[in-house]
Amino acid sequence: MALTFGYRRSIPYHLGIGSGFFLLMIASALVASAIKTLLPSLIPYLTVLGSLYIVYLAVHMLRSSFSLASKMPKPLGFGRGMLLQLFNPKALLMGLTIYSTFLVDVPSTIVWRGGSALFLALLMYGSITLYALTGAALLRLLHAKRVGKAINIALSLSLVYTAITLLWPLVAVR
Repeated sequence: MALTFGYRRSIPYHLGIGSGFFLLMIASALVASAIKTLLPSLIPYLTVLGSLYIVYLAVHMLRSSFSLASKMPKPLGFGRGMLLQLFNPKALLMGLTIYSTFLVDVPSTIVWRGGSALFLALLMYGSITLYALTGAALLRLLHAKRVGKAINIALSLSLVYTAITLLWPLVAVR
C-alpha cells in the first residue's frame, strides 16, 4: 500500500493493523495461558504444528512471485487494517505459537501478558513501517525479478531456520 499511495497516506492503515494485532496477541496470550494451565501436554504438539506452519509459509514464500500493483482504488484506512488482523488466521496461529512456545514461561498475569502483547504489536508496527519505507525506497530495484527472488529465498531460509530452532529442543530431549 505504501508503494502505491506513499508512506504518509498508509499510516492510518498501519495503525489499524497494529491495533488489531495487539488485540489478537492479547487473545492468543489468554488462550495459550489456558492451554498451559489446563492441557500442558498439548504444548509440544502446538510447537510441532507451529513449526510445520512456519515451513509451509517458507515454501509458499519461496514459490511465490510478486507483482507491483499499478492501481488501487483508494488507500485503506484504520478500520480495514484492524479487521485484517482480527480475522487473520496466520496472525492468530503465530500468536498461539509465540505464547505456547517462546513465551510459555512468562508469568500469566495481565501485566506480563498485556506488556508482551504490546511489545509484539510495537515490534510488528515497526516491521511494517520498515517494510513500507524500504519498499518505497527500493521500488525501482524491486521491478527486477532476480532481486525479488533473492529476497524470497532469504526470507524463506530464515523461516526454515526459525522452525528448526523451535523443534530442536523437542528433538534434543529425546
